[in-house]
Amino acid sequence: MARRALVVALIAAVAAVAAGCPGGEDRPLRIGVIVDCTGIYRSLEDAELSGAALPLLQRGADLRGRRAADGLTPARVAGRNVELVPGCTESFEFSTLTTEMRRLAEQEHVDAIVAAGGSADEIVMRDVAHRYPRVAFLPVAHGPREVTLRRPAPNLFRFTADNGQGVAGLADHAFNGLGWRRVAIVSANWDVGWSGRDAFTREFCALGGDVAEQLGVDSFDPAGGDVAHVPRDVDGIAVFATGFTGPAGFMRRLARRVGNPARQIVVGPGLVDDQPLLRDTAGALDGVVGSSNVEPARLRAYLRAFAQAFPGVPAGVAGGEQVSGYRDAVEALLRGFERADGKPARLQQALADLRIELLGGPVHLDANRQAVVTTSLVRIGGGSEPALAPLRRIPAVDQSIGGVLDRGDSPSDRAADCRSGRRPPPWSG
Repeated sequence: MARRALVVALIAAVAAVAAGCPGGEDRPLRIGVIVDCTGIYRSLEDAELSGAALPLLQRGADLRGRRAADGLTPARVAGRNVELVPGCTESFEFSTLTTEMRRLAEQEHVDAIVAAGGSADEIVMRDVAHRYPRVAFLPVAHGPREVTLRRPAPNLFRFTADNGQGVAGLADHAFNGLGWRRVAIVSANWDVGWSGRDAFTREFCALGGDVAEQLGVDSFDPAGGDVAHVPRDVDGIAVFATGFTGPAGFMRRLARRVGNPARQIVVGPGLVDDQPLLRDTAGALDGVVGSSNVEPARLRAYLRAFAQAFPGVPAGVAGGEQVSGYRDAVEALLRGFERADGKPARLQQALADLRIELLGGPVHLDANRQAVVTTSLVRIGGGSEPALAPLRRIPAVDQSIGGVLDRGDSPSDRAADCRSGRRPPPWSG
């Protein structure tokens, strides 16, 4: 009897240990968070980690030091501990990103990976996701539409708009709100610019407008010669660029040339959602309407919470997609974990079914696990700290931009096709 009791005791002890180990019922949910720690965005390392840490701090975690890079105690979600496992990469260094994702999946045994702060990195993330089906992959940035339209990975969940979705409704404002019929488009020669150009062109042409000129720019000319290439015999100019291509001087010169920028210029989210870039335009875009991936009131609430938790991070950095995107991705993961009743095995299905309010507004995923989003039209205020006034909300924007883009459309340096005769999007006036 004593021997039998000893065996029973040993079995119970082993079961108790197993319950606290990976694979046991009480093991923590482990989230791999890969941030920039070298290369052109290395200064964002702590800010990106801070964005990922914020949802956990709001659920009871504590910082171990003054910065997110010092680590944090686990949060308690759905009866389980949740912990972050950091990783290090360099934007657009695909081999480094691949190595880190493999390390987190194979050695750290994470349940999810949040990464890809550079949009091109999302293609790599999709391809790696196919190799690790038990791990959920969540991209951070607004990226290429191909990530979820070509060879989509069933375990990749993108809760951010692709680079074209954030432009929805801007062409309708130009056509019906400003009365434009002929437009020139200036776009950065990069996926962000091409996607914005394509979405705007298809929506504008479906409404009956004409695109007179499409100008692609590798980088904007500090000497100012680039404005001379923009035609004058148009009703307005749409600009799709990011701070990386240096468009601030171009926007100031263009605003002076047109004379009434509020009536003759519209801009995409690459400009609107970059507060440091807007400041660099020195108020030249006062009154201009642009499209945005975030809702102004939600952004302000997020920035207040971020500043309280991490007062050393400037608001202009915290509000950028490379930081706020980490917040949204981890927030979605935690909501999914709650929906899964704390069971990692049910996490992926919970994410696929999730409906959530993020910084842009209501989000749910389509059959390819791509975000269907709400975008904003905002009016840019003047001054050294330009404010964004909400103008209109565009709900339920999918990757087809209300039906004007085809599944096989792929942004490139080729001019967008202005197709008339298509049914305008449902939000058109």
